[in-house]
Amino acid sequence: MTDNEEKKYIESILYKDLSEIDPYISNLIKFEKERQQRKIILIPSESFAPSSVLKALGSQFNNVYCEGYPSLWMTRQKEELLNDIGHQLSYYRRYADRRFYKGIEYIDILESLAQRRISKCFATDKKENNEIKISADKIFVNVQSLSGSAANNIVYEAFIEPGDIVMGMALPEGGHLTHGSEFNRSGKRYNIISYKVNRVTEKLDYDEIKKLAIKYKPKMIIAGYTSYPWAPDWKKFREIADAVPEKAILFADIAHCAGMTIAGVYPSPIGYADVITFTTHKTICGPRGAAILQQMKIKQIL
Repeated sequence: MTDNEEKKYIESILYKDLSEIDPYISNLIKFEKERQQRKIILIPSESFAPSSVLKALGSQFNNVYCEGYPSLWMTRQKEELLNDIGHQLSYYRRYADRRFYKGIEYIDILESLAQRRISKCFATDKKENNEIKISADKIFVNVQSLSGSAANNIVYEAFIEPGDIVMGMALPEGGHLTHGSEFNRSGKRYNIISYKVNRVTEKLDYDEIKKLAIKYKPKMIIAGYTSYPWAPDWKKFREIADAVPEKAILFADIAHCAGMTIAGVYPSPIGYADVITFTTHKTICGPRGAAILQQMKIKQIL
């Protein structure tokens, strides 16, 4: 193969349109796009990502490995400073980074921007309907989970040990697979005590949940659901978690209502829950992924 032929071959792989390289897959994408536009889809875990999101997902960032985290210095910066590319690159060249791979100077900025923007979205200090006021700089954000289930698994691994007692809503009542279902690793690795809705009101019975918590002494209590139509009372859940003799971890899974929480039309668990997870591809209509939130203590900030 001559140099010219090799160049043409490489260009045909790198720059040709998908319809030329693989027309079958290209057609499948067109069929799927048409299906989504034509049909009413009432699956709560799906939404429509805007074209700008789809474009970002197909960018050159897809080519980069970036195991590890941005520098702590970057994660606490204001968005304006993160947007100063020259400033960020000078710091990177002098101090390197915390990652296991190099070539991630722009990934660091991207991830830090995502963290700052999410913390701003969930800050409650400027929302009138929140009793507890938490500013953006007091919220730690992890944006690396590829799905809500993966984020929930991380929470389990971080806060409790296999075999520990966990309380979550039963799957048939509206809970999620990762809240202790026998079909999921959560139900296989942990001792699950499931709570249910009241048979008369079909709502959560907080007095009954509290009795279960005091009786079984769970290490972690999960609130937030897949198919429960009422908003949880986060204050009552905090009281229940605190009523456990050694105080249970309160874990809020708001995957299905995160967008409404940001908008201020759904109660926020910020300030009540010890840890929060949500997905970015449901009510937020973002890319497929998830985030973990935790209110930072003074030692964490320092």
